[in-house]
Amino acid sequence: MSARIRNTAKAVTSARVRGASRPRGLWVEVDPGFHVGNDRRQFLGSITGTAPEGFRAFGPRSDFIGLFGDLDAAKAAVVAASAASAAAAPAASASEAEPLLS
Repeated sequence: MSARIRNTAKAVTSARVRGASRPRGLWVEVDPGFHVGNDRRQFLGSITGTAPEGFRAFGPRSDFIGLFGDLDAAKAAVVAASAASAAAAPAASASEAEPLLS
């Protein structure tokens, strides 16, 4: 590979990494119009739809988050819902572990 091609590829890759609008996690389109997200072995959620019809976002427990016109906006909403769900999970499990006193 020539140095010019290598430098161009490196610049494109670093520009993608610096992009602030990219949602975290790994997003894969497993079927046409069906995207799933993972982040370090944690399921983030899924997105269905296409640009003309809109993107329906679902959280980690398949709860409906909303309808979005942009795929990146739907991904960001799924990531936010997943983070909120993860933050609430320890509090819920701690309250379930407490014995009921009568």
